[in-house]
Amino acid sequence: MPHKVALVVIPYSDNQVRMIRGVMQYAAETGQIQIIKHAAIPYVPWDTLAQAEADGVIAYAETADQIAFLQSLKVPFVNLTLHEEASPSQAIVHSDNLAIGDRLADHLLSLGLKHFAFVGHFAWHHNRLRREGFLRRLQENGHHATSIEIAFESIVNGDVIDRRIDQAALQSRLGGLPQPCGVATCHDEFAHEVVEACKSLGINVPFSMSVVGVNDYRLICETTMPPLSSISQNSERIGFLAAQLLDQMIQGEPIPPEPIVVPPGNMFVRRSSEFLALDDCDVAAAIEFIRARCNHPITVTDVVDNGEMSRKTLEKRFKSLIGHSIAQEIRLSRMRHAQHLLTSTTLSIVDVAVRSGFDSTSGFIRAFREHTGITPAEYRTG
Repeated sequence: MPHKVALVVIPYSDNQVRMIRGVMQYAAETGQIQIIKHAAIPYVPWDTLAQAEADGVIAYAETADQIAFLQSLKVPFVNLTLHEEASPSQAIVHSDNLAIGDRLADHLLSLGLKHFAFVGHFAWHHNRLRREGFLRRLQENGHHATSIEIAFESIVNGDVIDRRIDQAALQSRLGGLPQPCGVATCHDEFAHEVVEACKSLGINVPFSMSVVGVNDYRLICETTMPPLSSISQNSERIGFLAAQLLDQMIQGEPIPPEPIVVPPGNMFVRRSSEFLALDDCDVAAAIEFIRARCNHPITVTDVVDNGEMSRKTLEKRFKSLIGHSIAQEIRLSRMRHAQHLLTSTTLSIVDVAVRSGFDSTSGFIRAFREHTGITPAEYRTG
């Protein structure tokens, strides 16, 4: 008989819905677990969890009280968030938050920016980790960032927590930042608030402040004006691994000594960070040429021929400003484009290779594995 599993993951955002899909994928592939439903939805509210008679629980437990309640049930549970710092008595599957911070910094650095800020609520452990990764990557590149704590009031509405941001305090901090500035936030909700604060201050996004968030919550990202750039979490993989771990724990396996962390997904670049803050117009033109044509098999020679200076001079100035070579920028642009196609379309691997500027599928797969550590097919299903 399959184990009965309660999912206390509110289907409230793209991120959490994808987590649920990952759990359901494990259930469908293995037949080892059966997900308890609330009406037609694979979800159990917190206030009915004690009566669910589950063999195990997968939860999005944000508070110490919720974690204590899960422990009181005396059944195995896996937590999908790191709002609270991990303890040895908790099984946790979560994104690699340090890597998320790295990716936020890499994206803003690629815009040629020199000033940076990180906005978040740092009582949450995973936000502190994202900030740490962000600051570390900037430091490696000779930069630092202003840290801005967001203040808000939490309004509990059933299982959903609404957070009302102190906009006046946020505007006060943002207004004192040097411009142009790259602003990373730990969640899309906070990125939206940053954009709204900029509007009130008369600060142009993206030209005075380039803003990026985390989770790719499309309902927020695509309705914010300008639309938000955001890093997705590899949420379906998180859900799948959580279900696998819970299944093992129900069968008597011990709690892992450390949280299981999953690399983040794609960076979805939208208008909020489509800006190149470079004083060198020739280097800026080279980058724009590369990014506009990364779906073609362009070479460094093509980039040089598009400009008005020698190859040696352009390559030297490019490396000095961007931190890597023209060839590396071509490779990075192709990989970003390929990753977007793999997750946003049903194109075959062959078609993705062609539309990402590769002459052969084998060359594309080899380059993709070198860049990500996995094959394009694994990336798509991960």
